[in-house]
Order: sequence, then C-alpha cells, then structure tokens
Amino acid sequence: MATEPALEAIWRMERFVIAIVAGGIALVAGLWLVTLFEPFSAVWTVGAFLVVLGASALGAGIWSEVERER
Repeated sequence: MATEPALEAIWRMERFVIAIVAGGIALVAGLWLVTLFEPFSAVWTVGAFLVVLGASALGAGIWSEVERER
C-alpha cells in the first residue's frame, strides 16, 4: 500500500501532466483559430484568448516541476 508522501508525489505529477496536456491542447486550438479566421473577429479573439491561456498553463505546469526541484 502506498504511503502518504508517495500519494502526494503521484498527485503532484498528475497535476503537472494535466496542466501540460490541457495547456498544449488549448494552445494548439487557439493557434488554429488565430490562423484560420479574420483578425479581430469574435472567433479570432477566442483563439487569442486560448493561446494566452494555453501558454500560461504550459508555463505553470513546467514551473511547478522546476520549483519542486529546488
């Protein structure tokens, strides 16, 4: 049976993976929307928001692992 510190490490890794995957999906979707639609249209604006959100999630996921290693 797993001990409490081991469970905490697993949960931390799951959060890291979720942030990386979700951020990557949002970033790619946003980049496609920005590329395919006319600048400053409603859909383009949603795409730009997804790009910022996705890049932020990727950065937060990576930073959580960098911070833990210190």
